[in-house]
Amino acid sequence: MTTRKNHNSIVFLTTLYLGLVLVGASPQALSFAALTRNFDIQSEIEVKDDLDNKPDNEEIEFFSKDDFPALFAQFLQEIKEEVKSGKVSLPIQTDFYADGEFHKSEFVGGGGSGGGIGSTVSNQDLSLLFQNAIDQKFRPKAFELADFDGKNSKNVKINFEASSTVLSLQISFGKSNAEQFADFLNQEFSSSADLVKNKLTKEIYENTKATSRNNQVFIVTRLPRGSLDALLTDSAK
Repeated sequence: MTTRKNHNSIVFLTTLYLGLVLVGASPQALSFAALTRNFDIQSEIEVKDDLDNKPDNEEIEFFSKDDFPALFAQFLQEIKEEVKSGKVSLPIQTDFYADGEFHKSEFVGGGGSGGGIGSTVSNQDLSLLFQNAIDQKFRPKAFELADFDGKNSKNVKINFEASSTVLSLQISFGKSNAEQFADFLNQEFSSSADLVKNKLTKEIYENTKATSRNNQVFIVTRLPRGSLDALLTDSAK
């Protein structure tokens, strides 16, 4: 492809040069025209090579996905980095929870929001990681997906809970078409599980399910504790 483009460019330059000679252009003009065209050709080649090296739109859309399993994987990576830096020691606490309940209201002339976060994580750095994940990762996404109820308010709940066998994350929020939305989420999680390459992220997608009850959507991830321990132990080597 590049060879053919270079050949076409040489033909174009020859034609351009002869045309300028016939109309009596000065040597300076001939040199400027050739250099300018050569620069344009080089730019075209560089742009094409850059585009060839970029993923297509579908890949960009997938890898920029910001759903709950992807956020969970990002959060576990943050814990891994803290273990590596020595701020969080292994083994991490066996039984704990970290949760938050938030609401947002919208009225003519103004609105408001509120809520709080609780945690029984004993390590301060790890507790802050959980609290920041709830507040900065999962809460905004939950509010983004939630619908306002009949009182013009949104309510979301986020809960991490750990035992010796599982680390679970449950997120709930109101949705007017809760059943259909839960079905849609399960289809998305299943498709992502088939596409993603990272073993842990794939496991998170495979262990995330959405259900509905009345006008509430519940998204639950149950990650076997062995997967989490293996991730953190690997980071400590």
